[in-house]
Amino acid sequence: MELGFLSLVNIKNIVNLFEFFSKESDLPQGKIVSVAIISGLANGMLLALINLGAENVLNNKVEIHIFLLYLTAFVLYIYTQKYALAQSSIALETAIRKVRVRIVDKIRHTELLFIENIGGYSEIYSKLTQDSSIISQAIIFVVFSIQSAIVLIFSLLYIAWLSPVSFLVSVIILGSAVFWQITSNKLAIQALKKANKKETIFFRTLNHILEGFKEIKINHRKNDDVFKQAEQISIETEQLKVTASIKFIDVLMSTRVAFYILLPLLIFILPLYSMVSTDIIFKITTATLFIIGPINLITITEPMLARANIALTGIYNLEAELDNAINLHSDSFIDTPPDKFQMVKFSEVTFNYLDKHGESLFSITPTNLNIQQGELLFIVGGNGSGKSTLLKLLTGLYYPTSGSIYIDNEKVDHTNYQSYRELFAIVFTDFHLFDRLYGLHDVDEKKLKSLLSLMELTRKTKYVNGKFSHLDLSTGQKKRLAFISSVLEDKQIYIFDELAADQDPHFKKRFYEEILLDLKRQGKTIIAVTHDDHYFHVADRVLKMEYGELVDYNGSI
Repeated sequence: MELGFLSLVNIKNIVNLFEFFSKESDLPQGKIVSVAIISGLANGMLLALINLGAENVLNNKVEIHIFLLYLTAFVLYIYTQKYALAQSSIALETAIRKVRVRIVDKIRHTELLFIENIGGYSEIYSKLTQDSSIISQAIIFVVFSIQSAIVLIFSLLYIAWLSPVSFLVSVIILGSAVFWQITSNKLAIQALKKANKKETIFFRTLNHILEGFKEIKINHRKNDDVFKQAEQISIETEQLKVTASIKFIDVLMSTRVAFYILLPLLIFILPLYSMVSTDIIFKITTATLFIIGPINLITITEPMLARANIALTGIYNLEAELDNAINLHSDSFIDTPPDKFQMVKFSEVTFNYLDKHGESLFSITPTNLNIQQGELLFIVGGNGSGKSTLLKLLTGLYYPTSGSIYIDNEKVDHTNYQSYRELFAIVFTDFHLFDRLYGLHDVDEKKLKSLLSLMELTRKTKYVNGKFSHLDLSTGQKKRLAFISSVLEDKQIYIFDELAADQDPHFKKRFYEEILLDLKRQGKTIIAVTHDDHYFHVADRVLKMEYGELVDYNGSI
């Protein structure tokens, strides 16, 4: 019977949470459980002492030691409950922090292609924020459930001691409720899992609205369609959650129905047949009333534990995906680039974008390319020609499907890929503008102020207390600030993807004829994607991408 009631909270869910504690937290979960059990026993003792004290009052007896025992049990109950809750909260938050930090660490060590293919960042955000919060909220319910289970067991054993017949009736009625609850719980948990998947899709649609705001703002049909998609997903999620909630309500109501059937049977029916003596009816009634709170709490805990278990599974599934992606390319994390290089060489380098069925979506054809140290190279080509893919291959963000990359005469492989990447400072078209100069521990503020002046940003933002004061800039100004950050990194090769776009003609001229040439004079190698043919004369070479093939602007390489 006791194990039957424990099934209300789904022992597997509790075990999963404690395995989570055991794996992720150093706090003694065994001690926490033991203290929670002691708290439950102390709570159960209060029932026995109340009944004993009431019986003494009826017999005109006053025994002060029973009152003192009650106070002792009460203080023990309060102390142990607070300890168990506090330590459980600390253990859980420690575990969540460790998992979050570990996953963030794995994200930074995974590959760009995995991040691009994960289906939007909403899945990662939801698992590290929303799902973590669900797990965090569950711990208090777990501790209360353990305590309530102990009280429930104690109360039932007390009823069995008072009247075996009453205990048998309690087992039959409450056991029937448990059977119904197990079935309802399974259906509710299935609905919750489906709702969780739907919510991930909803976050992806929300990303479309936020990241594609300009596009939907000028196209009301697109705007309406995206909104209808979000609305439809919300409706489907609502229906699934309502289904789960109703099933959990059925669980709660079945417990209460069982209780209100059990109570009159024990109080009104059994005494009629002399199956229970009238002198212990009072004690049985008190014990029965005492267990309704624990039963309700255990029942209410089930949906919270179910959600926490689903969230925990999702977090670990994400981590497993990251592990698989990292294991595909286990690069060493050597971050020291060559002191000097003479040439970067592509030898028959290819790359294929594949769909989930392994079919090629786009390919970079076998490419041979030599880039000399100190060279200023322009790359041109239409949208979808493969320029961005070429740059990602060049910077080591993508691995070649076939062929090899060499730095001077040394082949770039998993032993030195990170070292090779450290040659580059990049500003891609989809660049991210950081609010701080991360990675620069000794910022030359004089040089920074000079660059802000050069980029005509002195009145727009300042570097104060280790970060830029304002990032609410125009697209062109953000590109210039990203350029400053890249220049301060002082790398050997600079990649600028359409950096001159969104700039006024005055600044554009300065960028090509002064700024780039000044970097070249400093011995830097510069590779710029551009469509500004008025400035092609500045470059040492101009190459063109056409349908994944790299050719000389005036003919084949």
